[in-house]
Amino acid sequence: MSFSVSFAMPPSVPWPAPARGRMTSVVALFCPVRSPSVTKVAIVDDHEALREGLERLLGDRGLDVVGTAGTAASAEDVIEQVEPDVAVIDIRLPDESGIDLTRRLLERRPGLAVLLYTGEADADLLYGGLDSGARGYALKAGALSELSAAIERVAAGGTYVDPRLDRVLLSDRATARVPQLSPREREITHLMAEGRTAEAIGGELGVSVETVRTHVRNVIRKLRARNRVHAIAIALERGEIALTDPTPPGR
Repeated sequence: MSFSVSFAMPPSVPWPAPARGRMTSVVALFCPVRSPSVTKVAIVDDHEALREGLERLLGDRGLDVVGTAGTAASAEDVIEQVEPDVAVIDIRLPDESGIDLTRRLLERRPGLAVLLYTGEADADLLYGGLDSGARGYALKAGALSELSAAIERVAAGGTYVDPRLDRVLLSDRATARVPQLSPREREITHLMAEGRTAEAIGGELGVSVETVRTHVRNVIRKLRARNRVHAIAIALERGEIALTDPTPPGR
């Protein structure tokens, strides 16, 4: 079992405050100051080169990769120690499915945002991931900008599904005739697809968070979806919403 945790040791002797406008490389090296708003990320993937590459590249984009792991077992230890905002988890791990790992992690830390990171578009795996409570899927074939945007979206409480997975996410049941959404339901579904949280949607529309959640439950029921991520995929496929629209439907 092996894992790594990123951390910085404080200096044994306090350093004087730097003059305004001047760099102090020694302090920056030994005692980096991180903004509390920076998203903390853990990466779980069995390919060491991928982990190291993502750690460097995501860091360049302003994300804080606080830990990495190559197995499900070591991932539990890492996430327990570093408490990330987002866990980017490969669906296929050597000792266990990333989906099973997701279920177990969310039992312990319901507030953890899990983004499944997959190199394949297998329908059974993707539906299992939807049921596990993951907030989204990103494809390894996608650009780094897509991955970093997906991480920020799920960290903010939103959802993300790589648009190239739409066809895989949709079953025969999803494309069957189902009741149409109301204008308000389409509006809320559109905002969910943009990654807005229930709180943000309520504030924008001038309704309570509970009202938003009631509409979301109705959308999921009407579309016969598994959860809100699945509902968004169905609504996009059926044309109930379109992310290319300049304004949400119903406005």
